This record gives sequence, C-alpha cells and structure tokens, in this order.
Amino acid sequence: MILRLIVFFVIVAGFAVIGMLIADQPGRVDIEWGDYLVELSPAALVGGVAALAASVAFLVLTVRWLFRGPRALRRARALHRERLGYESLTQGLVAAAAGDAPGARRLARRANALLGDPPLTLLLSAQAAQLEGRDEVAREYFHAMLERRETEFLGLRGLIVQASKTGDIAQAHELAERAFRLRPDTPWLLSALLELRSRVGDQDGARALIERARRHGAIQPDAAARRGAGLLYQEATAACARGDSRQALKQAERALGADPTFLPAGILAAEAALALGKRGRATRAVEAGFRHKPHPVLGRLYLAASPPTKPLERFARLERLAALNPDHPGSRRLIAEAALDAKLWGRARQELEALAASHPSVSVHRLCARLEDEERRDAQAARRHLEAAASAPADPGWNCAACFAHSETWSMVCPVCGALDTIDWREAREPRAEPTRPEPSPSSAPASSLGFGAAVHGPALAEAKEPRRPDA
Repeated sequence: MILRLIVFFVIVAGFAVIGMLIADQPGRVDIEWGDYLVELSPAALVGGVAALAASVAFLVLTVRWLFRGPRALRRARALHRERLGYESLTQGLVAAAAGDAPGARRLARRANALLGDPPLTLLLSAQAAQLEGRDEVAREYFHAMLERRETEFLGLRGLIVQASKTGDIAQAHELAERAFRLRPDTPWLLSALLELRSRVGDQDGARALIERARRHGAIQPDAAARRGAGLLYQEATAACARGDSRQALKQAERALGADPTFLPAGILAAEAALALGKRGRATRAVEAGFRHKPHPVLGRLYLAASPPTKPLERFARLERLAALNPDHPGSRRLIAEAALDAKLWGRARQELEALAASHPSVSVHRLCARLEDEERRDAQAARRHLEAAASAPADPGWNCAACFAHSETWSMVCPVCGALDTIDWREAREPRAEPTRPEPSPSSAPASSLGFGAAVHGPALAEAKEPRRPDA
C-alpha cells in the first residue's frame, strides 16, 4: 500500500514539473479552423487537451458500465450467495461430524438453497438423514449422487454401508464391484470388497485382490498372508468334503506355504496325509504346526502317524513333540496327560503344578483331580479340584477376538458376531459357557466388518478321541 502511494505521488509530481516547464516557456499556439482563429498559450493548450482526454475517458467508462454493470452486479451477488452457501455447507459438515442432526439438516437446506444443489449438499443432506435414522431418505440422496459423475463414488460408498447394515450382502457386493471399477486403488474399498468377495464365496476373486490390498495399505502383510491361507484352507475343506484327500492335502499345504502359522491348515494337512498313508508328511505337518501353536489334536495326529502300543512309548513320542515348544501351556498339558496314562506320577505332578501356577484352567484342575485319585486315592483332594474346575478359566479353544464367543471349529466368519477372520486358537477371556448362536445383526457387527456373514466351517478340529479322516 505504501509503495502504491509513493508511485502515485511521484507520477503527480512529474506531471506538475512538466506543466511548470511548459508554462514558463514563451510562445503562442494558433489554431485556424475555417473562419475561426484560436490563439492559445502552450499551457492553455496542454490543459485543454488534458480536459478533453478526461471527458472522453469518462464517457467511455460510463457507456461501458451501462453495458456491463448489471452483469457485474449479478455476478457479485452470485459470489456473495456462493460464499454464504459454502459457509453453511462447512458449518453443516461440522454439525454432522458432531452428531447435531437438526443443525446439519437446517444448514443442508440453506446450503442447498444458496448453492443450487451442488454435489456436496447431497452428501450433507444424506448424512443429516442418516443421523436422524431416516435411512430411506438418505438412500434417495445417495441414489441422486449416482447420477453425477463427480459424486458417483461417494454415493456408492453410502449405499454400500446401508446395504451392509441391512444385511443385503448381494447388493453390497454388486455396489462394491461397481465402485471398484471407478477407483480400484482406494484402500477402504479394497478392504470392503475383499470381505464381500470372501462372504459370497468368490474365493478366486478374493485371492486376486489380496496382493493389491496389501500394496495399497488396505491390509497388513501378516493379515494378508493369513487371509490367503484361510481362502486356500476353505478350498481344502471343500475337497475334503468331496472325499478328495489328495486335493485336500495339496491345498492345505499351499495354505501353509502362504502362512506357516495357520493352525487349521496344518491339522488338515496332517489328516489328509494320514488318509493317503503318507505318514512322513503327516509327521512333518504336525511338527511344523506344533512349533507355532500346540493343539491337542496335533498330539493325537502325531501318535496316529506312528502308533505306539504302550503308554510309556506314547509318552516318549509325545515328549519328543513337546520338546519343539517346551514352555507352552499346551505342551505341558499334553505331557501331563501322557504321564498320567503312563503312571509317571512325578512327571505329571511337575507339569500340573507349573500349569496350576501359571495357566490354571478347567482341564488342568480335572487332570489334578485324576492325579490325586489315581496316585494317592485321595477322594477329598480330587473333589476339591473338581469343584475348582467349575469356576476355573476355560481351556484354549477357537475363540473370536471381537466378541470372545467360542466356536467348535475354525471359520472365516464368526457365527455369532459376523466378524471376518477373528477366530483363532486362543485362551478364552472368561469361563466357557455354551453361547447361543443368534443370527448376526447390524448392531452386533464390528465396525471393521461389513456387518453380517454366515460361518464357513472347517473340518472338525475340536478335541476328539480319534483324529478325523478327511475322507470319512
């Protein structure tokens, strides 16, 4: 601003100096026009020319304003309305984020009136309707957004969420595929579509999507490996159900190649190998799985791969297996039970005392009761352990990390809460009780899932007296 004032005063001073120089010069200017003769001094001539130029400039500006003025006024008014509209839109988005449904609706109407229904007002109106629980109204706004190229993707996202809430998996999957064609590298869409393809049984499509989702950060590398192993395991269980033990073994080993820590695939690989008479492959599968996570079925499969005939021989074989992961509670439980069968009371007591101190559970107290009854014939001590078992923490099982529900088998989808890929062999958070299995509902679905799903059950991996053969 100061610089502009300086430049202005310099220009005015320059013209003043030039005017003074002209006025100080002697002489006369004669202008003859027809019968007229005008005599002027140089200063008067310069002043007249300046006045004429100013008059012409004023006239030109006046004519220009008469032609352009109304349009400029309309444009200024439109800009003012647009500024007010975007202020209302911003305030409405803030109100929606804060959960103020009436305020968001009021500001959405004002923004819509000022801006003439631009794309963002549709989104704000849909969000306000969702906050008020008017899902049908929100759906109409989302469908209106599909008609605009710039808002089609946002509309699809809103409809995907609504379809997920209502449990319409087919509609959600169709909408997600359409959104994928528009923006195939959007992380949230890759995660949602991966879940939907898994739920509708499109295993090939889900596997093809895993690597893209991992590259774009939609899924962590370890989760991607586990998800790929789970999909291959589902194919293995399908082959097992058809009685195709060879294909079941192949797919189970591929699942282990994708994620060596995936316990269900290790168990199924051992079962399929035993069904085919491949005892060496079954032994290797059991040992690999036991290193990561000891499971009671693995011990029985290990014995089935090389059946010992005497309790002491079974104990010695299981002891070699437990040495692969000696400090794990599952290994100690396995050795304690084998020692009881072999009547090795000292070793059984040693393992059970360590378990009772670090990981007491239902099975630990029951084994302690058996030890007291068989070694010392102490019925009172055995009864105390059985009473303690009634309130002891549950044994490890196939438990969901989202709702902590117990399942008899591993499945890709939790049959209770509908969460995807949350079931694993882990300790329960509370004493086990047989849960009721209600149909998954949107309110019970975790935020990370799409809100619904049917369980995809694997083979019977729960504890049993004899290992189940895949072709049985």
